[in-house]
Amino acid sequence: MSRTASCTIDLAAEGKSSGYIQIGDSTNTSGWANHCVPIISIKNGAGPRLLLLAGNHGDEYEGQIVATELSRRLQASEIRGQVIIIPCLSQEASQNGNRLWNNGANFNRIFPGNEDGTINEKLAFFLSNNLFPTCDVIVDMHSGGRSMAFIPSSNMVWVSDLALRKVMLANMLAWNTEYHMIGGEQPSTNPYSLLPGDVVRQGKSLSTGEFGGCGWTTAETVKIIRDGLHDFMRALGILNGEYKTRTERGLPEAKILDFREGDAYVTAPCDGIYENCVDLEDEVKAGDLVGQLHDFNHPDRKPIPVYAGRAGVISVVRGYPPVKTGDVVCTIGILRKNIAEFEAAGN
Repeated sequence: MSRTASCTIDLAAEGKSSGYIQIGDSTNTSGWANHCVPIISIKNGAGPRLLLLAGNHGDEYEGQIVATELSRRLQASEIRGQVIIIPCLSQEASQNGNRLWNNGANFNRIFPGNEDGTINEKLAFFLSNNLFPTCDVIVDMHSGGRSMAFIPSSNMVWVSDLALRKVMLANMLAWNTEYHMIGGEQPSTNPYSLLPGDVVRQGKSLSTGEFGGCGWTTAETVKIIRDGLHDFMRALGILNGEYKTRTERGLPEAKILDFREGDAYVTAPCDGIYENCVDLEDEVKAGDLVGQLHDFNHPDRKPIPVYAGRAGVISVVRGYPPVKTGDVVCTIGILRKNIAEFEAAGN
């Protein structure tokens, strides 16, 4: 349990309450200070305990909007069990329009945190030790931020634990989004340093998604999250109301995008200004042109082409044109018709 962070509300109390995760700090303008992260608890008797998180990255606003809206609107009488909401984990980054904290920390790369570290490390430690172990399901809502745009989708990492994988698959499908993305971790990344990785390490049920991006919100993406989250909570048995699958609603079966191979990621071969030559949901073949890099300091030079490394569906495109060598400029998922076809393609 954390000694350097605490919660100002009683999370075991019935009804609805709001307060802060309070983290001890000392600043130039206040020798004794607290970094306060808003937290809301809505509880009604026995039932599943859901932790809803948004703003892991500051410039991913879609989830922050829906989580904030839900914290205002949701009443204890509408649920069975408990919903704990943290509308924005990375507040200073969100306020500044940045992905990262002011000290350069990527909140999604610092788990399980450090009890005596920086403010962001203390917050991660509190989540990992005080909240994750007490919850049945953790939802971590993402989008592309200002650097990327995703096909809005509920997602999961293909975990090796078969029992946990089954639960996470059910969680993903419960959102009823048109697309689902399933894959491994980004190459050259420690999966357990990520918030979702820390949740999975603890054997907890996780649900996540990438809902849009480019650092701005649309009516469509916010609606997809709002409707999907309500469906997810109904499927979980927390939110009152009947849950219906896409099939029961007469909708086509969801599309599965397979990201388990490393060549799903297309990277910039050099610095430059990146031009997308494909759009989300476009189908490409290996060797197709997906973009090109311009050198504005030498306009006489031809742009550098960027090609697809495999066939599939464009699932993510670059949102912020200036790129450095090695920046991901798009991703290509292999389309699977359903989970059965996905599993048949190999684990």
